[in-house]
Amino acid sequence: MNKKRHVVLHAVVLATAMDAGSLAAQERAADGTASAGATVLEQIVVTARRREEKIQSAPVAVTAIPADALGKGQTDTMEDAAFKAPNVLFNGQGGPVSIRGVTSLGIAGGVDRQPAVGMFLDDVYLARPMGYPFILGDLERVEVVRGSQATLYGKNTIGGAINLISRMPGDTAGGEFSATIGTDLDSRFKVAFETPVEGTDWAVRASGAWSGNRGYIENLVTGEDVSDTDLFSGRVVATGQVGDGTRIKITGDYTRDRSDGGLWYAPLPLAFDHKATHDFEPENRVDSGGVSMRIDHDFETMQLTSVTALRGHEMRSYLDGDFTATPYIGQAQEETQRQFSQEFRLSSLNDDVFRWSGGLFYMHERFEGTQYFDLAAFPRDLWSRDVFEQSADTVSVFGEASYFLTPEWEVSAGGRYTFDRKSTTSEISSPSGSSMFGTPGRAEGDATFSNFSPEAALAYHLSEGNLVYAKISRGYKSGGISPYIEADGSANRYDPETTTSYELGTKATSDDDRFTLAASLFYIDWKDQQAVIYTTPFTRVYRNAAAATSKGLEIEATAQLTEEIGLRASYGYTHARYDDFVDTVMGAVYTGNDLPFAPRHSIGAGMTFERELAAGAVLKAGIDYTFRSSYAFTADNTYRQEPTHLVDAHISVAKDGWSASLWAKNLTDERYLKNYFSYSGTDMGVAAPGRTIGITLAKVW
Repeated sequence: MNKKRHVVLHAVVLATAMDAGSLAAQERAADGTASAGATVLEQIVVTARRREEKIQSAPVAVTAIPADALGKGQTDTMEDAAFKAPNVLFNGQGGPVSIRGVTSLGIAGGVDRQPAVGMFLDDVYLARPMGYPFILGDLERVEVVRGSQATLYGKNTIGGAINLISRMPGDTAGGEFSATIGTDLDSRFKVAFETPVEGTDWAVRASGAWSGNRGYIENLVTGEDVSDTDLFSGRVVATGQVGDGTRIKITGDYTRDRSDGGLWYAPLPLAFDHKATHDFEPENRVDSGGVSMRIDHDFETMQLTSVTALRGHEMRSYLDGDFTATPYIGQAQEETQRQFSQEFRLSSLNDDVFRWSGGLFYMHERFEGTQYFDLAAFPRDLWSRDVFEQSADTVSVFGEASYFLTPEWEVSAGGRYTFDRKSTTSEISSPSGSSMFGTPGRAEGDATFSNFSPEAALAYHLSEGNLVYAKISRGYKSGGISPYIEADGSANRYDPETTTSYELGTKATSDDDRFTLAASLFYIDWKDQQAVIYTTPFTRVYRNAAAATSKGLEIEATAQLTEEIGLRASYGYTHARYDDFVDTVMGAVYTGNDLPFAPRHSIGAGMTFERELAAGAVLKAGIDYTFRSSYAFTADNTYRQEPTHLVDAHISVAKDGWSASLWAKNLTDERYLKNYFSYSGTDMGVAAPGRTIGITLAKVW
C-alpha cells in the first residue's frame, strides 16, 4: 500500500523533531533496505491527529520533543517546551500558553481562566491551568500543535494544543533511578519500575519523583532565600489486551506541590537582581491528579476508541498583597475543581484512498474559586472576597473525511458542533467591612452557547514526505459568566470568541533522508475577543471588546550531517495586533497595539554530538540556543520584555546502564521576567532563574 495515501491534509505541516539527539545514524538503500554508508534521520511517531504516524508524514503543524530530550537539565517544564517551538510562549500568569499570538485572559480574568491553547494528557483535556503538570516527568514525548483544532480533538481550541503522552510499560521487567544536585540545592530524585504481569497480557509502569531547591530570590526583609520548590509527582500506567482486538490503557497520576508559591513580585530593579521585600509569610498548597481509561477495539474496517477520565485539583495560596516590607495588605486564592469527560471516536482502518473519523465528546466540570484581598491587620476569615462557583457541561459532535481525487491530489473537510451550558454564582462580600474587593453583591445566571466550526483543506503530494497544501479552519472558545458583577448588580455574561485561520505551506525531505525542511504562512482573523474592561475606575467585567489579526510564518529544519553530528533550526515570525479595542470608561485605546505574549521573532538552534568511546562507553553532548524578541505583557503595551537569549548545554558519558551528565540551563545568566503586572503605577515582576548548573547520575536496568 502506498504510504503517501495515509497522508491527509488537516493543517499546515511544519513537523520536525526538536532534539537532534534523537536523530540516529541509520543505513538505508534506495529500496528502503539496509545499505552501508547512508546517514538518515530517525523519524518520531506522533499522535497529533489522534492516530499514530511518522512526524514527517503528519500534515499538522507540530513540534515533537522526544523522551530523551525531556528531563532535568534539558526540557523539564512547559516553559522549556515552549522555547523549543517557533511562535510559542509560556507565561504562568498569562494564558498561560500563547501560540501565534492567540492566548487567553491571564490574572486579570480572576479565578475563571479558560485557556485558548488546550492541554491534553493522554488524550484527556485539562480544563484549568492549575491542573497542569508542573514538570514534564516520565513522558514518552510532548507535542506542541499550532493552529486551531476544530475536528479531531474532543475539546476544540482556538490557538493550538499541547499533547503530553505518558511512557508505556515495556514487555520486559526493568527500571531506572536518577539523582540530581545543582545550583541552589536544585535537586531531583526519580525512581521508575515496569514489568509484565506474569501469565497475562498486561504490563505496568510506575514512577515517582521529588524535586526541590532552596530558592533563588533573596527576601531582603528576612534575609532568607525564597521562591523554593518542594514537589512530588507520581504516575502509574497499566496496559493490556482483552480478547481479540481490544486494548486497554489505564493511567493514574498525582502531584503534590508545597513550594512557597513563587509570586515574589518586586519593583523591576529588585526583581532583575533576584530580590524581593515581602513581610508576609506565604502559604501554598496544590494537589492535582486524575485517572483515565482508554479502550481501543479493532473491527474489520474501523477502530472504536473510548477515553473516560476523572480529574481535579485543589489549591490554596496566601501571599503578600502589597509586595513591600510594610504589613499592609494580604491576598489569597483558593480553588477546588473536578471534571468528568467521556470521548468516543470511530476511525477508518483501511484508508488507502478514503479516510474518515468521527466522534462524540462530553465533559462536566464543577469549579469553586475564591479570591481574597484586604488589610493584613484583619484576621483572614474576615478578608474581603469574591466567591465564584460554576457548573459547566460541554457536548460536541465532530468528524472529518479525506479523499484522494488522484494519487497526488487530496481533499479533506470536517466540522464540529458544540453545545455549552454554564450555571454560575458570583458573590462579593466583606466581613471586615473594608469593601477592599468592591461593593458587596451577589449575582446568579445561566448561559448556553452553540457553535459549528468547519474546516477544509487541499493537498498535492509530490512524493513521500514532499507536500504542498492549503487549509482554512474555524476556531471557537465558549462564552460564559465571569466572576465579576455588572454595575447594576446583574451577572456579567460574555459571548464566545472565534478565529478564522488560513494556512499555506510546503514540506520537503531530501532523497537521502538526511535533511528536512518545512515552511508555512498563516493568517488568523480573531473576532469577539474576550477582554477585561472597566465599568467604573474601580470595577471591571468581561466584554467581547476586542478584534485582532495575527499573521506570520514558521520554518523548521533538521539535518544529520554525519553519524555523530545532528543539527536543528527554527524561525518564527508573528505580527499580531489589535484591530479594535477601546476601554471607554478608562479612556484607554489599545487599537493598533501588539497582542500580549506575542514576540515578533522566535529563533531556535541546536547541535548534538554522539560518539562511541573505548570499552563500550558512549559520549553525548548538546547545545541549544533560543531567542524571543521583545513582547508586551498587557494590552496597553506599557512595559515590554526585552529580547531574550538563552543558551543550554549538556554532556554525558554512559556505559552498562550507568550514566553521568553535566548540564547548564541559561548558561549566559540572562535576566528576563516570567511574571509581570503594574501595581499602583509601579512596574512589578518576578525574574526567571539565572544560570543553573547541575550533575545527574542515573542507572537504567
